[in-house]
Amino acid sequence: MYYNKSMIKFVDFKKHVAEGKFEAVYAMMGEDDFLRRSAVAMLEKIVDMPQLDVACYGDDSDVGEMIADYSQLPMMSRYKLMKCSFENKPYREAERFLQHVQKHPNPAAIVAFDERTLPSCLAGGNVGKYCVVDCARLDKPMVIRWLADKSKRSNASISRDAAELLADYCGNSLMRIDTEFEKLAAVKCGERIEDIDVKAFVAPDGDFKIYELSDALAKKDTDRTYLIYDSLIVNTAPVAIIGALYSHFRRLLYAAISDFDRETLSRYLRVKPYAIDMAARQAKQYSPKRLKRIIDRLSNIDADFKAGRISDRLALDAFIAETLLTA
Repeated sequence: MYYNKSMIKFVDFKKHVAEGKFEAVYAMMGEDDFLRRSAVAMLEKIVDMPQLDVACYGDDSDVGEMIADYSQLPMMSRYKLMKCSFENKPYREAERFLQHVQKHPNPAAIVAFDERTLPSCLAGGNVGKYCVVDCARLDKPMVIRWLADKSKRSNASISRDAAELLADYCGNSLMRIDTEFEKLAAVKCGERIEDIDVKAFVAPDGDFKIYELSDALAKKDTDRTYLIYDSLIVNTAPVAIIGALYSHFRRLLYAAISDFDRETLSRYLRVKPYAIDMAARQAKQYSPKRLKRIIDRLSNIDADFKAGRISDRLALDAFIAETLLTA
C-alpha cells in the first residue's frame, strides 16, 4: 500500500500495474506532462473496452452520479477507470466523492487524478490513502534509454552524442524531447540523427544556455563565451541573465562543497535532481574559491545597478570580461 505523501516512482509504476494490485485512487504528480499522461495511459490499457469503461469527470459532473457510477461494475471489462479533473470543483463536493471511494471501495473501479487538477481535499491528505505516482523528470541515463527505445520503435536511429545533447537542450523534459525527436526524424528521412542535427534544429532552453556560458567561462574560451553571451542578450534582459548566473553559480558551489545527496540538495535549492547532476559535473571545472568569488561579484553587481551606480548591461559586460581574465 502507498499512503498519503508517499510515492511510487514512475519507473516502477509499470511493474505495479502489471502486478494487478490496484489502489482505489491514484494522483499523477510531477512536472513532466509526458510522464503523467503515460501513467494514466498505463491504467487505460488494463481496461478491455475503454470506449465503455473509461470515463472522464470534471468540475460540472454531478457528484451523486459519480458516486453511482463508481459503485457500478464495469460493463465489458474487468476494471473501469474514472479520470477526474476537479480543478475548480467545490471542496465539499470533491471531499464527498473521495470519502465515498475510501469508505465503500469498488475493487473493479480505479480513480485517477492529474496534478494540475488535483482537488484540495486530496492534496491535503484528509480523505484516506491514495497512491501518488512520482512523475518528476527522469535522470539523464533513463532519458537516454527512453530515446533508444523510441528510436527503435520509430525506425529512426540517433547517435549517443545526439541523444545526450537533446536531453540537455530539453532539460530532460520527455514532453519536449518527444516532440523534438519527431521533428528531427522527419528532417533526417531515415538517416541517423547526429549531434550536429540537434544543434541545427533544436533550440536549447534558457537553463542550458546559462550552463554553456558557464562552461565557456570555466575554459576561458573567449570566442565561445561571447558567441553564447550575444545569443542570450538578444532576447533576455541583462538583469534576468545576472539573476540566472547567480542562481547557477550558487548551485555549482553547493554541489562542490555540500555533503547532501542529490535529492536532499535538490529540495534545498528548489531545483530538479537532474539540475544537481549537471551542476556537480560542471563544478569540477572551478575551484570552490573561484566559485565563491564569482558569486560575491554577481551579488555586488546586483547591488550596484539597483543603487543606480552602473547600468545592468554595463555591469554584465564587465562581469563577463573579468571572469575570463581572472583565475
